[in-house]
Amino acid sequence: MNDKENLARTVSRNSLFTIIYNVWYLGSRLVLTPLILSYITIEEYGLWAYCFVVLSYLALTAFGFNNTYIRYAADYRSRGEDHKVNQLLSTGIVSMLGVGLLLFLLFLPALPFLIPALGIDPELNQTAHRLFVGTAAIFVLNFSLAGYQCVLEGEQKIALVRKIHLVASVVELILLLLFFRMGMGVFSLLWAYGIRFGLIILSTIVFAHRVFPFLSVRFRHLRLEALKAFGNFGGKMSLLGLLSLLINSVDRIFITRMLHLGPAGLYEIGRKLPNIGMMLPSAVAGTLMPAASHLEGSGLHRKLRGMYLRATRYIMLLSALPYAFLIFFAPQIIEVWVGPGYEGPARVMQILALGTLINLFTGSGTACVRGMGLPGYEIRYMAISAAMLLALTPVFIHLAGLEGAAWSYTLAQATGSIYFLFVANRLFEIPWKTFMSQTVPPVLILFAAGIPGLFLCQNIWAYGASSRWSGLFLLALFGCVHLLLAVLLLLLARHRLLTPEEKARLAEITPPKPMIPLWSRLWSPP
Repeated sequence: MNDKENLARTVSRNSLFTIIYNVWYLGSRLVLTPLILSYITIEEYGLWAYCFVVLSYLALTAFGFNNTYIRYAADYRSRGEDHKVNQLLSTGIVSMLGVGLLLFLLFLPALPFLIPALGIDPELNQTAHRLFVGTAAIFVLNFSLAGYQCVLEGEQKIALVRKIHLVASVVELILLLLFFRMGMGVFSLLWAYGIRFGLIILSTIVFAHRVFPFLSVRFRHLRLEALKAFGNFGGKMSLLGLLSLLINSVDRIFITRMLHLGPAGLYEIGRKLPNIGMMLPSAVAGTLMPAASHLEGSGLHRKLRGMYLRATRYIMLLSALPYAFLIFFAPQIIEVWVGPGYEGPARVMQILALGTLINLFTGSGTACVRGMGLPGYEIRYMAISAAMLLALTPVFIHLAGLEGAAWSYTLAQATGSIYFLFVANRLFEIPWKTFMSQTVPPVLILFAAGIPGLFLCQNIWAYGASSRWSGLFLLALFGCVHLLLAVLLLLLARHRLLTPEEKARLAEITPPKPMIPLWSRLWSPP
C-alpha cells in the first residue's frame, strides 16, 4: 500500500471516530440541556456558560502550545528524531505548569473584583466565586498536561483520542445525573466536568507511553530550541486563539453587561445547537493538520491542493443538511427541546446557524495553513471578524437585543470567511470558479431539499404538535422527508454534481443483493 493510500486511510479513520464522538456529544448535549434547566435556574445556567467565556482567556496560552505539540511532534516523528519529541514534551509540560500555576495564583485575588465587574447579579456572587475557582483549577490542570494528548494527535492517533473522550463523556453524563439527584444543583456540572477531564488526562498519559515506548518527561530534556518553537509558532497560534476567543465570546460578554444573565442564558440556548453542530465538521477538518504537515514536509504540494479542495467539499456536504434543518425548523426544535415560550432563542438559532455555516467553508483551509506553518493567513481573517464584532455588537444589541448580537456575529464571520477563501484559493492556486463549482452546488441542493418539509410543517404543526412528544415525532418526520429528498436530488444530479473519482468509488460499493441492478444503473456512464 503506497503512502497516499496509507494517509487517506488514516485521515478517514480519524474522521470516522471524530464523527462518532461528536454525534454522541451533540446528542447528549441535546438531551442534557432541558434536563439541566429542570434542576437549575436560567440565571445559574447562564452563569455556568459565562464561566467558560471568562476562563477561556486563562487557557489562551494552551492553544498555542497544543498546536505546537501537534505540528512539531508530527515533524520530528517523520524524521525519526524521537529524542526531540521528549524535549518538546518535557519543555512544554514544565513551562505550562509554571505558567498555569502563576495565572491561577493571580486569578484568585482578582476574582472578588472581577465578579462585580462582569455584571453578575449580587445574589449569585458566592456561587460564581466557587464555580470560577473550580473551573479555573480544572483548566490549569488540563492545559498543563495536554501535551500527552497532543503528541498522540501529532502521531495521527486521533481515533484513539476520540475513543478516550467518548468514554469520559459517558462517565460525565452518568455522574451528572447522579449529582443532580443528590441535590448538588449547579455544582453538579462542575464536579462531573472535573472528573471527566481527570479521566481524559490519566488515559492519555497511559496511552502516550504505550504508543511511544521511548517517551520520557525529565528536566534533563529541557531545551531552549523547544522553548523557541513554543514561543514562535506557539505565539502566533496563541494570537490566533485570542482572536478566536474574542469572536466566540464578545457577543455574550456584551449581552451580560448590557442585558444581564437572564438574556445571556436565553442566548446560550439559541447558540448551543449551531455551536455544537460546528464541532463535527471542524473536528474532521482538524484531522487534516498533521496530514498537511506531512504533505508539506514531503513537498507534495499538488496532493495538498487536492486535499484542501476535496475536504472543503466534503465538509460542506456534511454540514449543509443539519444547518438547513436548524434554519428551517428552529422554532419547532426549540419548542420540543426546552418547551414553549422561547421564541427569542429560536430566532437567534436561525441567525447563528447561517453565520456558522458560512464560516465552515474555511474549515479545511485553516487546518491546512496551520499544518504548513502559515498561521498568518488565519490570523488576518480572524482579525477582520474580531474587529467587526467589537464595533458592531454593542450597537446591534442596543438596536435589536439578542437578535442584534446574533446578526453582528453572522456579518463579521461572513466577511472574514470570504476574505480567507480568496487568499487561501490564491495560495493553493485554485480558481475561484473551480472552488465555487465544487463546494456551493451541494449546499444549495441540500437546502432545496428542506423546502417541502418547511411547507408541510407550517400547515400541520399548530394542530399536530399538541405535546412535546408529538412535536418530536413531527420533527423526526420532517427530518426524514428532508433527508430522503436530499438523497433523491443528489442522485438526480449525480452526473453533474459528482466527480469521476467519486462516482468510481461509489460504483465499487456492494449494496444488498436486491439493489445491485439499480446500483449498477445509477453509476453507469450517462
